[in-house]
Amino acid sequence: MKQALILANGNPPSKKLLSEYVKKADIFICADGGANIAAKYKLYPDFIIGDLDSINANAEQLFKSIKTRLIKDQNNTDLEKAFMYAIRNKYTDIYVFAADGGRIDHVLCNLSALLKYCRKANISFILDSGIILPVVWELKLNIPIGTNISLIPLTLCEGITTSGLKWNLQNEILALGTRESFSNITTASRVIIKVRRGNLIVFISNYSPLNKFHKTADNKNSKSKITNAI
Repeated sequence: MKQALILANGNPPSKKLLSEYVKKADIFICADGGANIAAKYKLYPDFIIGDLDSINANAEQLFKSIKTRLIKDQNNTDLEKAFMYAIRNKYTDIYVFAADGGRIDHVLCNLSALLKYCRKANISFILDSGIILPVVWELKLNIPIGTNISLIPLTLCEGITTSGLKWNLQNEILALGTRESFSNITTASRVIIKVRRGNLIVFISNYSPLNKFHKTADNKNSKSKITNAI
């Protein structure tokens, strides 16, 4: 599996956490203004992509020898452009940093991009406070008992079934403004979350999958499930 790290232009992650992932990734991509964070931390990306209208003078000078791709397409965000580049170049696992914080519309756009591309690659949003994962049919987790976990429906989600949680769901429906599942607690080290229909994401508090992350993906048309295992 080829692993890509994408640094977006949101809330800067801790340098320590980001540096650990940079060491593991096969390619380090900055999505436009993400280059400013990389420059601040003196971490050199392999590639910078986007409309390049958010890069400051310091980053531009420091990374003048780094390969860049200017894409002025306003129909896609800079994060989406980075996703498309990584997927086109056969990167199967994509870790995204700095997708949170800043303007709320940018955060929502980043979550929308996650939903658009999560069936084409294994995408994780890494935060200092935890990790965001999409549930594509089925999500399997190996995490410590007592971990705080939230199931967040971005659209109407039907047929949600869980195991290994304090408050399990059995073929139930979640929808923003109607019913959510925030701050649940794991009661087993093996947690399984299934969703039959809808766009469901999971936030795992104070957790990083570094050195433990593995996913396998199969096409839905083959009647197999896309499984995430941590």
